[in-house]
Order: sequence, then structure tokens, then C-alpha cells
Amino acid sequence: MAIEYVFQLCTTTPVQAFAHLEGKSSTGLLTTVRPDGRANLVLVEPELSVGFRFDKIAEPEPQYAELVRTVVRLLADEPGDAMLQQDFERILLLRRGTDVQLGDIWLWSNPEWLALIPSPYTRRPMPYPEDC
Repeated sequence: MAIEYVFQLCTTTPVQAFAHLEGKSSTGLLTTVRPDGRANLVLVEPELSVGFRFDKIAEPEPQYAELVRTVVRLLADEPGDAMLQQDFERILLLRRGTDVQLGDIWLWSNPEWLALIPSPYTRRPMPYPEDC
């Protein structure tokens, strides 16, 4: 079974502006971009959904590094509310306005990846969606 994550973003930027993200990278990470618009229990109306699917055969660490870099770049470029989640079970990152919260999970134990996250941020357990 493949590992998958979804980054959802409330933005007014047209989805086509993110098409350059799509495809399979040299790390094996497959990235997809699609319009969203479905309200969920965390974000009111995310307009963009970026999917990340890990290659089962490729090394996972470079794929995680690419996922983190892509999400951080999107956070820097787009000011809207955002969420990175896995399987609608765990929230890894949540931004509402300027408030950034990181899930208290192993992903953020890598100091190189954590250093990419804009400060200030808080860390706490964030199951989906009860604790949001």
C-alpha cells in the first residue's frame, strides 16, 4: 500500500498556476494537483488539493524531504488557510491565518525539515478532525 498525503489550501490563485507541481519526480514522489472546493471538518472551503503519493520502491526519506519543501514553498507563496493531512486520520500541519500548528509526529523530528517551517509555530497532537 502506498503512502499518501494531501495538502489543501484556501486560495484565490487559479489551480492552473500550480500545474508545474504535477508529475513524478526523481525521488519517486508523485504529485497531483486538482481543484477542491469541498468543505471539510477543518477547512471551510479549500480551493486547491495537492496530492503526494510515495513510490513504494524508492527510498522514503528523499520523498519526505521533497514533500516538506513543496509544502513550505506553497505556504510561503500563498497566504490562505492550509492543512497537510494523511488519510483523513492525522493532521501534520495546519495554518489558520498566521497561526501555524504542527502535529506532534515523527515527521517534524528531522531538524532540517523543521527548520524550513516559518516561525512561530506550535506543536501538538492533531488527530483528524476531532481536535481541530
